[in-house]
Amino acid sequence: MRPAIIDEFTKLKVSRQRKYQLRMQRDKRCTECGQPAVRGARCLKHLVQSRERQRKKFGLKRRYLATLSYVLEGKTSNVNQ
Repeated sequence: MRPAIIDEFTKLKVSRQRKYQLRMQRDKRCTECGQPAVRGARCLKHLVQSRERQRKKFGLKRRYLATLSYVLEGKTSNVNQ
């Protein structure tokens, strides 16, 4: 059995999933997968997934190409070429 994690989030009255998210945010890692966060709380992969999920949910057609996810996605695609 693993030893219990004792930190500033241990005594909070929130779910274990939320504690995991808070720990990941503190360590500047993606709150969904644990990879290093590009900026904020998500890695590039989950930043793009979140953007597209919101576009679908709200039925948005327009793309705001100056937003963080598009800019970072463009930089990584230029590096891969």
